[in-house]
Amino acid sequence: MRRPTTTLGTLAAATTLVLGLAGSAHAASGELVINGRTLNDPSGCVLYNGPAAVTNHTDSPVFITSGRWCTGAVIAVIHAGETRFAPFTSNILVP
Repeated sequence: MRRPTTTLGTLAAATTLVLGLAGSAHAASGELVINGRTLNDPSGCVLYNGPAAVTNHTDSPVFITSGRWCTGAVIAVIHAGETRFAPFTSNILVP
């Protein structure tokens, strides 16, 4: 029963991501901090390989994806004001 639940969760996250991107036409306002490096008003796909502490000081959620160039499954969502550690970060998508 665990596999269908995991699959449904991944599908729900992907659907949320796609619907969120459809209505988004501007960069996130604020800062995204990745291992102490600050990005002002980030947007699009931020390439980052390796472990990362990500702090989201923007006005929208950001997504950690499993594949190169922000492809693959969404493995974590970091909402505004949150900090998360991503041990195997490939990319960070800022819609």
